[in-house]
Amino acid sequence: MNFDKIYIIDYNKLIVWLLPTFLRQPKRFAWLEVLITPVKVLHVDFLKYRKQVNYKLSHNSQVCYLQKVLNDAFDNELRRIYIENGVFLKALYVYTPEEELPVYIGTEYIYSDEDLIGGQDDFIVNVPIDLKPSSTIALEGILSDMKGLINEYKLASKTYSITWTE
Repeated sequence: MNFDKIYIIDYNKLIVWLLPTFLRQPKRFAWLEVLITPVKVLHVDFLKYRKQVNYKLSHNSQVCYLQKVLNDAFDNELRRIYIENGVFLKALYVYTPEEELPVYIGTEYIYSDEDLIGGQDDFIVNVPIDLKPSSTIALEGILSDMKGLINEYKLASKTYSITWTE
């Protein structure tokens, strides 16, 4: 259901409707228009805020929505930012003889605890290299903006990394 029409208010008409007919004079009407100007400004601010909140409420942590939010913010025309799943290393456990469980290594790799715990991201945000600024200050700014936007929408337990792609 669309509720946009309930927020459309013509304050000039409202002044005319609420002003008694015997008080409808040009000077009084102009004076009331000046008095209601701050309310008009607040109404415009409210409409902008409502639009921002509706945008945030219509997007969530799903990949398609997160990609849309990132592309809307940083690559609105070409929309080249995309998200892919992270690479997960499967742990291989080698049992001791006391545990009496079969030991078969085969062609598997044995990873250290650091390999399994650190460095595994749940998803990777791929950003085109064309969007990478040349100065370090601008690069830090765009990365902090991007991280802030991702952190706003992602689930709390998910980790990510941002990579620049060709």
